[in-house]
Amino acid sequence: MVRILHTSDVQLDAPFHFLGDKGQRHRQQLRKTFQCIVDMAAEAGFDLLLITGDLFNDNRPHQDTIDFVVSQLGRLDIPVCILPGNHDCYDSTSVYRKARFPDNVVIFTEQPTIREFAELDVTVYGNAILSRQSRLSPLRGLTRTGTMRWHIALAHGNLVRPDIADPSRPIRPEEISASGMDYVAMGDWHAFADYSQGRVKAFYSGAPEPTAPDQKGAGYVACIEIDENGMQVRPERVGTISTDGISVDVAGKSVPQIVEEIRARADPNLMLKVTLSGLVGLGVVLDTERMEQELVPYFYHVECSDQFHPQLATISPDDFPEELVVGKFVRLMQARIEDATDDIHRRRAEQALQVGVALLQGRRVL
Repeated sequence: MVRILHTSDVQLDAPFHFLGDKGQRHRQQLRKTFQCIVDMAAEAGFDLLLITGDLFNDNRPHQDTIDFVVSQLGRLDIPVCILPGNHDCYDSTSVYRKARFPDNVVIFTEQPTIREFAELDVTVYGNAILSRQSRLSPLRGLTRTGTMRWHIALAHGNLVRPDIADPSRPIRPEEISASGMDYVAMGDWHAFADYSQGRVKAFYSGAPEPTAPDQKGAGYVACIEIDENGMQVRPERVGTISTDGISVDVAGKSVPQIVEEIRARADPNLMLKVTLSGLVGLGVVLDTERMEQELVPYFYHVECSDQFHPQLATISPDDFPEELVVGKFVRLMQARIEDATDDIHRRRAEQALQVGVALLQGRRVL
């Protein structure tokens, strides 16, 4: 049996500005998880480690991060194949031109690079990404060749789908099926996913840890097992941090009630995206930044976005006489909301109406 471990998109040294003071903590978490992946490769009987792009967040990682990666990969007595991605592309400034990797590490730099591992009966193919803006297919020119039994292509790019118009680094389903490969190890998308085509198995391993709060499905590696019966691929959880999103209807609720409803999901290892929806009374303004500050102690990270709308249908002229400034303002903003040409302008007008009425009435902005 041949056992292969596939990971991608670790993005070591990413800044994580959205995490604020926790950015450094998350950078350290990525290191810990990468070390766990190396431990798994060393201790669980794997024969080959594939890293399909964006091991580093860019081509300017700190020297101690480079030293960390070199040290970790040097612990392995199995081959490691690294494909430069779009974040750590193989351009003139590439980290892969500067760093000195152990002898067991193969950096895929040529177009294409082909490496045979006779002891495994495996050939690995790949095209390095040469620039962050590359529009070339990662599978271009990769043709099954040689006498090895198993053939694996490394590809860092975006699967072409009807809902994704003109993606960079496009991977077309028909390219996968026509490649003649046994396995296409994909990187760039951060969720574990199966996009096999016909007899060709094709998987995104996903990122081992989420690098943004909307990356559901991150936190895995792909484990490939090959024997006389064929090839099996399964996900293995390696990540510590998870992500999720919820919608909270704010209609008729006070700020403490809303906060308490969100806090019911408390988890110190959860990145949570909260959408506040529903209808609120005119002049009621929910300060999402303040709510986030209250919720920070209960989550790894929390983001609140307001998608609620004012109850325009319930506005009575008697409540806002036209001769008053607030009445003139309400009617002006109602007209702007009705005349809005798109959702963005409508949303801005609704927010202006909410805040304006609150301030004109001398009410506290919540």
